[in-house]
Amino acid sequence: MAEYRGIEGAAVQSLANNTGTIQGQIWYDNATTAFKLETVTASATWASGTSLPGPRDYGGQAGLQTAAIFAGGTPGAPNTSFTYNGSTWTATNNLGTGTSIGCMMGTQTLAVMAGTSRSSSPYSGSTATEEWDGTNWTNGGALNTARYGVFSGGTQTAAVIAGGSGPATYFDDTEEYNGSSWTSVTNMPGNTGNGTSGADLQTDMYCVGGGPGNKTTSLVYDGTNWTTGVSLSGAGRRGCGGAMATSSGLGFVAGGETATVNPITTTEEWNGTSFSSSTAIPTATRDPAKGDGGTGAAGLFSGGTTSGVTSNVFEFTGGGVAETRTITTS
Repeated sequence: MAEYRGIEGAAVQSLANNTGTIQGQIWYDNATTAFKLETVTASATWASGTSLPGPRDYGGQAGLQTAAIFAGGTPGAPNTSFTYNGSTWTATNNLGTGTSIGCMMGTQTLAVMAGTSRSSSPYSGSTATEEWDGTNWTNGGALNTARYGVFSGGTQTAAVIAGGSGPATYFDDTEEYNGSSWTSVTNMPGNTGNGTSGADLQTDMYCVGGGPGNKTTSLVYDGTNWTTGVSLSGAGRRGCGGAMATSSGLGFVAGGETATVNPITTTEEWNGTSFSSSTAIPTATRDPAKGDGGTGAAGLFSGGTTSGVTSNVFEFTGGGVAETRTITTS
């Protein structure tokens, strides 16, 4: 029988982990005594995560698929807050004030919520900001322009929000946060909001879709200027969710509503260069938690509205994502 050394001209390495391995490499994991293969996912997949503790739309979310924080939302603009470890939601200390249609930026242990409404329908824009330190929510610096449904990105000490609505109009205002105060910077090219962003950096925010109407367009903020990005490949939508960690990294946009269908299951993946049609979200959904929903490699899609407000949680894994598989024999 032919051996791997004879076929590939190299022995299978015995390693403690996959640090330094390359795509296509087979190696022996001496920690688990199993042979493994470095490969990539063939296509995007959706899986059901653990449901939120209660139905919620218009919430805010920050962090990763396995280390997230979710707060606020409707019905009733509640002040509840929960962390997620990839399998379990755990109640935390409450927000200072009930919040809806807000965006959250940062990590599970260091986040900021801004661009919110402090009431349920009929909504009204707020200038309030709240900061999360991993244990408590405290008041932060006030926005210069009251609005909700904004695009957002960055961290607690280097955040950015742009656009939004409030409720009779859309805005083009852009503001940056340094951990204590908001400063007005270069406005967006036009009034827009209620799309998908969730950037990891204050200096690289990718804003996709939104309103007014149902946009296919995108805009990129580099920390100083705005430029036009690549358009979605399918129908325009607003009220969508997803994650656009950077303008050149993996991302995805899912759900929302189009001019003719509300809500939708449509998902598009961003590979850093272009959008393409991807695996549909299992349930048509609009207005999930906004803010940082992870990345296109491992995204988290929480709550929203289906036929009514839902507690659904879906976990997204993009196509072409590096993964380690265990080799089994039968």
